[in-house]
Amino acid sequence: MGRKPKKEKGGASTAPKQTLEGLSEDQRYSLTEQHRQKVEKALATKKAAAAAYLNACKVAKAELGATGMDDINDLIALSTPEGEARMKAQIERQMRVMQWMNVPIGTHGELFTDDDRTPLTERAFAEGKRQGLAGERQNNQHHVTTEAHRAHNEGYAAGQQTLATKGFSKLEPGEAADVKTAASLGSSRPTFEVAH
Repeated sequence: MGRKPKKEKGGASTAPKQTLEGLSEDQRYSLTEQHRQKVEKALATKKAAAAAYLNACKVAKAELGATGMDDINDLIALSTPEGEARMKAQIERQMRVMQWMNVPIGTHGELFTDDDRTPLTERAFAEGKRQGLAGERQNNQHHVTTEAHRAHNEGYAAGQQTLATKGFSKLEPGEAADVKTAASLGSSRPTFEVAH
C-alpha cells in the first residue's frame, strides 16, 4: 500500500490536484462518459418522478374537482411556518383589496389573532382527527394526565375510523411503479390509497 500524501497545517493535501488540462484525450473522454451515464440515469429518474407527479395531480383533480390541487397546495404550504405566514399575508392582502372595492365580507378587526380562543381540548381533538384522517402517525404533544391528551386520542381515533371505513385498495401496477420511483427519490407516502 502506498503512503498517503502529507497534509499541510490547513488540512490540504500537498499532492498536486488533477486538472482538466492535465488529462489526456482518452482520460477526458472516459471521465465525460462516466458523467454522461450518471446524468442520463438522473434524467430518467427525474422524468419518471415528473410523470408520477403529473399523474398524481391528474387523479387528485379528477377526484377532488377543479380546485382540488389548490387545496392540496395550500395544505402543503400550511405544513411549514413560512408557508403559513405566506398564506396569512395573502388572505389579509385579498381582504384589504376587497374592502377597498366595497365587497361585503364578514370580518372582525383582525382575521388572525395571536391568541387562539378555541378551548385546548377542541384544538387537541381537531389536530388528532386531522392526523388520523391524513393517515399520519399519531403525534400527541399533550401530557398523558390532561384532558387535552384524551381529546387528541379521541380525535385521532375518529379520523382513523373515517379513513378505515372507506377501505383501502392496492395501487394499479403503473401507479405502484410511480410510487416506488418517487420513494427512491425520498418520498414517504404509502403505497396504498383510499378506495372510493
